[in-house]
Amino acid sequence: MTDKQTLMYENEEYDVSDLDEKEAYWHLQVRTLRKRIADARFDLDQMIAAERAFANTLITSLTKEGDKDNDSND
Repeated sequence: MTDKQTLMYENEEYDVSDLDEKEAYWHLQVRTLRKRIADARFDLDQMIAAERAFANTLITSLTKEGDKDNDSND
């Protein structure tokens, strides 16, 4: 049994195999761009998490350095 590929637009289902050459091209562009957008969001989430981790590590280090300076001034 073969799963037919369809797309939905305004509550109407279209069989992808019925699309003409231009429509098939645009459909492929949309699918590819949606995948790339999802991948970019995934990568961005990783970069944001890593940046926060590095920033927090820096803040922790600076805070410890500040505490050392305050202890020696007492």
